[in-house]
Amino acid sequence: MKKTGKILLSLACVIALMMSVGAGAFAAELTLEDVYAEAQEAKAMAQRALDQQAVENIMSRHVLYHCYGEHREEMEEIWVQEPANQATATFGRNQGYEVGYDYIWQSYVEEHDASWLTSATEWCLENGVDISGMTDEEIIDVYGGVGQLLLHVTTTAIIEIADDGLTAKGYWYTPGLLKQTDFDNADSMWENYGADFIKENGEWKIWHLHMYTDFQCEFGTSFTGSTSSGELGGAPGTTGIGGPPPGGAPGGASTSSDVDTSGWIGGKINQSTYKQWSTKRLRADMASIPIPLPYASWDFSEPNYGVTVEQYASLGIDVNDWYAAHASGQ
Repeated sequence: MKKTGKILLSLACVIALMMSVGAGAFAAELTLEDVYAEAQEAKAMAQRALDQQAVENIMSRHVLYHCYGEHREEMEEIWVQEPANQATATFGRNQGYEVGYDYIWQSYVEEHDASWLTSATEWCLENGVDISGMTDEEIIDVYGGVGQLLLHVTTTAIIEIADDGLTAKGYWYTPGLLKQTDFDNADSMWENYGADFIKENGEWKIWHLHMYTDFQCEFGTSFTGSTSSGELGGAPGTTGIGGPPPGGAPGGASTSSDVDTSGWIGGKINQSTYKQWSTKRLRADMASIPIPLPYASWDFSEPNYGVTVEQYASLGIDVNDWYAAHASGQ
């Protein structure tokens, strides 16, 4: 923990201890063991508050990375990096999951970047920007995302830190705004975010992320024209993460033979994880979304935002390997 954080934590412990012990703290009947126990409890309360704020910051950083199309930076900086955590990482949308860091990277980074480059090239050509001789990176730099807007604000945070302080579960509601220059109108998208987090070397990281889409429709149109297929990798109407899965692959990740997945751990699970919106309902059934509750330590058999133990096993992933690595501190 950084020096400032340690100072704040120590100060919070002292204040909490003084408030909890009260005027009789130094009475003769109060033992040293009592004072120590009170101090430890106050320290745990302060650490939990710090962890909750850190988890909230991580989710807010996801919102900004996504808004600016910086998915590569997001995956590298705020997603899990330890091998056992990457093997069990998941990204879920209404139509299913991608399981394993490499599979998430393929759609959330590579497919998104391809969509981003297409939008950048089209925008430059339409606006008289000479891109001859430019690299892909230079084209995107000139474009700067001016033709796309993917903004999902997060509200109603519910965050539970495990009693052991090693994992956390969070839920947010997220009304969103989507716009791309080659679409006449902006889209309104209303979703639920569920996420599981894990500490790596003292830093909170995204482990499982699930977007449960309620509905999406153009501003100024009837909700009956809405779709709840999930968000797309670049913008509405393009393939990419969360969009209608080409060939049945969730999230729109490419399944072409030019991508060598032989060394990857994980795969794709096509499974409806959230009831689709219809003209008879404005929002889908909340029963399929686990709202975080207090818990002691991580257990794959308890409600979370990833896949089930059986689904991991179907992809050749043994969660016991994760438990072993987690117990050893890897």
